[in-house]
Amino acid sequence: MRELFGGRGRRGRALGLVALTVGAAAIAFSTPASAAEAPRCTAMTEMVRSGRTIVVPTTKGSAFCQIGRDYAANATVVSRFQFTMRRCYPTLNLASPYSDEKVGDLYADGSFGSRTEAALKAVQRHIGTAADGIYGPNTRDRMKFTTPDRVYCYGY
Repeated sequence: MRELFGGRGRRGRALGLVALTVGAAAIAFSTPASAAEAPRCTAMTEMVRSGRTIVVPTTKGSAFCQIGRDYAANATVVSRFQFTMRRCYPTLNLASPYSDEKVGDLYADGSFGSRTEAALKAVQRHIGTAADGIYGPNTRDRMKFTTPDRVYCYGY
């Protein structure tokens, strides 16, 4: 540390210790709680996957994002996501307590409420991912999305 701070003895060691402590604190506070935790989805973006153009939730141009009750996206993103589930998975029954309703009956109102969560859980169960009601990278990788004209559905 003597070389780094130019001090000798206690003063140099004290400055070195302060610098290391401040640096470690800065790293600890700037790193997210979970490095794998994705940010909230903020847009719907056209992407070409396997030669087909589909519209997927994104944030800052990246498809690495989440939508859920605790990951509120804007109403436009949620509405398009609801429409995507309705169009691509219309015959699935919603998860409990709405199991007598179909995903195709989900109203695309832009609000991620209990019915949207139940629809997402039904889709997740159908595609073989954890049915946690949170759209993220694992769900994205197996889910179908609509084309820009909203007519066809293709996998990510």
